[in-house]
Amino acid sequence: MSWPARPFAIATTALLALLAGPASADPVRVTVTGEGFFSYQPSLLETTSGDLLIAYERLNASLIGDLFLTRSTDGGASWGAPEPLVTTTANERHPALVQLQDGTFQLYYLSNEGGGYRIRYATSPDAVSWTPVGIVDLGWTTESLVNPTVCVESDGSLTMTYDYLSHGGYVAHSGDGLAWDQDRVQVSTGPLNRIMRHSDGTYVLSYQKQVGTTTQIDIFTRTSTDRVVWSPETTVTTVQNCHDSFPLELANGEFEIFYAVSQGGPYDLYSQTSPDGETWSTEENWFPYAGWDTQPHPVLLSSGDVAVAWARGPVQTGTDVYFEVIRDPAAVGSGAASPGARLDSAALIVSPNPFRAEIRVAWSVPGEPVSQARVIDALGRHVATLDRQRAGDSVLWDGRDDRGRAVVAGTYYVEARGPLGPATARVVFVR
Repeated sequence: MSWPARPFAIATTALLALLAGPASADPVRVTVTGEGFFSYQPSLLETTSGDLLIAYERLNASLIGDLFLTRSTDGGASWGAPEPLVTTTANERHPALVQLQDGTFQLYYLSNEGGGYRIRYATSPDAVSWTPVGIVDLGWTTESLVNPTVCVESDGSLTMTYDYLSHGGYVAHSGDGLAWDQDRVQVSTGPLNRIMRHSDGTYVLSYQKQVGTTTQIDIFTRTSTDRVVWSPETTVTTVQNCHDSFPLELANGEFEIFYAVSQGGPYDLYSQTSPDGETWSTEENWFPYAGWDTQPHPVLLSSGDVAVAWARGPVQTGTDVYFEVIRDPAAVGSGAASPGARLDSAALIVSPNPFRAEIRVAWSVPGEPVSQARVIDALGRHVATLDRQRAGDSVLWDGRDDRGRAVVAGTYYVEARGPLGPATARVVFVR
């Protein structure tokens, strides 16, 4: 996503009507920036001590940025007062916050200090006191290097993707976060490149490209095992207005990618899952909102849940950072790339899936009736008890809650107890 406008992003404007149906629970508002200021581009991190940190850029009315940090010691329920990270007269943007294996912290960001945009970094022993160090030497004599994303690998080394303006994305590697390779390996022709490394050694890169008009922008992925040879790109979205992708690994080993989508109006957050980083599922809409939800940064928590920080706001007056812990798809089985009947470890079958009018829930064991079944939403809230409509040993759900109200389209979870114990299966309700 491009807003707020900058020399390496795309600006869009529009309006969006609020989706019909029961409202979702309010996410946690992390920052209260004030009218005319913009808290944006959050970088979320769970520390080894269990605290949550969010580094973000705060822009003034002239869209000149400084970097701040806020922390939570209660799992994201509340957040402390913002602490300055890097606040100079230059324009500091796009933070990437990591904790190294020795417990220290590094912050990567773009800055035009001294002239054109380059990637710089700062260090801290405790994420409290920070020392700006200088420019990250990536082997370029030119400027216009922006938008760093950094992941820490299992051996303690670091991998960075960044954009070279108008030229696409590049990757670099470092053993200690101080000295980086000078290979300048190009990995894409699009901007906003984000990278992660799966526990099996696979790198997944996501980025966006304009595929038609200025509002026809799609998300793409590529994979690699060595950061040099990359797979052909895979299309994740098709002729939509999509921005700000960010990949991660789920607790069950699947991949998930979050991104922002505008379909004739402001932006909502969506995600898709994949077993291999190349074949992607149907998309899910998170936190429907009549405004602008952009720049999602998802993180797999030590609990197995997925936390997301993002920017939200009516962009004409300002944006703030928001946070939410969402139900971990790995705990229920996502059915990535196979949007048909889902069979999980306890043999709970749901079909058709996705569905429009009615879904049948059954056990694979013949003659075993489904009992104690209910539907919950993506935040774990009760939606409906499945005992009103039965078909033999199966139960049916017609997309309504216990009060008979139609629910909004989206992802839900059916929970039941049966011959092999409790089970949960994901279902997708479409209109």
